[in-house]
Amino acid sequence: MKAKILLMAVLLTGALKGVAQNDVAIATLQHGNNVSVFKGPGALANALAAADEGGGDVITLSEGVFTSTDITKPVSIYGAGYKTNEATGTLQTEINGDLTVGRSDNELLSNVHLEGLYVNGCLYVGGIFAKGPLSNFRVEKSHIKSVKVRSTNSNTSLDQCIIDGVMDCESNDVCYKGIIADLYFSNCVMNAGRIRYYFHVDSSVVLDHCIFNVYCISTNSYGVYWPFEYSHVRLLTLRNTIYVVSPSSQLSGSYTIWPSGSKIKNCISDDANIVNFENCYYVGRAEIFKDGEDGSYSYERTYELNQPSVWLDTDGNEIGLHGGNGWSKVPSTPVVKNLSVTPDGTNLNVTYEAEVR
Repeated sequence: MKAKILLMAVLLTGALKGVAQNDVAIATLQHGNNVSVFKGPGALANALAAADEGGGDVITLSEGVFTSTDITKPVSIYGAGYKTNEATGTLQTEINGDLTVGRSDNELLSNVHLEGLYVNGCLYVGGIFAKGPLSNFRVEKSHIKSVKVRSTNSNTSLDQCIIDGVMDCESNDVCYKGIIADLYFSNCVMNAGRIRYYFHVDSSVVLDHCIFNVYCISTNSYGVYWPFEYSHVRLLTLRNTIYVVSPSSQLSGSYTIWPSGSKIKNCISDDANIVNFENCYYVGRAEIFKDGEDGSYSYERTYELNQPSVWLDTDGNEIGLHGGNGWSKVPSTPVVKNLSVTPDGTNLNVTYEAEVR
């Protein structure tokens, strides 16, 4: 798919050299036909400051490292990818530090989209200073160190993402009062699987076609840390998902205390109790994937199943990453071809051909 796009009135926030060469971090802000260009580590923050409060603006980030900032406006942010890879044509767009999405004035923030990013810190869905509710927040094809959901929200989804750390809410006030409604993970690798501290009985979390790799089970003087420790989500739904306990954290017996009201269907696990649920398979850890590894993440892994034609969901698709939405590491950001830049006073006229990957 190719599209010919004419972008007019590109504001010369950076030097022409910065626009023509990708030797520094570049952020472009598109508002209708108007495009502004920012460069340097603070380019993302500057683009967000200039974005329209009413929504609909798109920020495209080049490869490079951008200083993190709070996202308080309804924008779409597209990076070049979460890891440089010549075979897939991706580059790495890194957000250095914690990234907070939410407003501090108790006002609703809706329609934020993040894609193709490596967040070298925690993604705060809401935060200590972000008190307003969230709706329709979506993250795609990104690698995130950890996720903390600390704001009442609805319709938050993460698709084809890698999450390294524990997913929790951390703040006691939010844990008891905030309703985490329809928090949805699809085709994600959750590499240190624990979902904890969601006390509100009306909260709900769904894992669909994911790999939930539990590293965090351990024992200390207080007993056992379970993967759903102190969670009382009304509906924890695991469907079409692979639930694996890594060897470093293996305990004898059952690994899981499922929250009350859990719904589990079409799953694979090395926990023998998985067979108590509908159409679920008990499989030895080394027998799930063709490479004989557990559920841990590495960029090179394909997560091909040993029996893809047997372990199927209700619709006849594979359980795990290759069913559902599928698994791709390539963001939908267009690749710019045939860039033509013509200076005109303080503005640039830019014509380019964009080929969608």
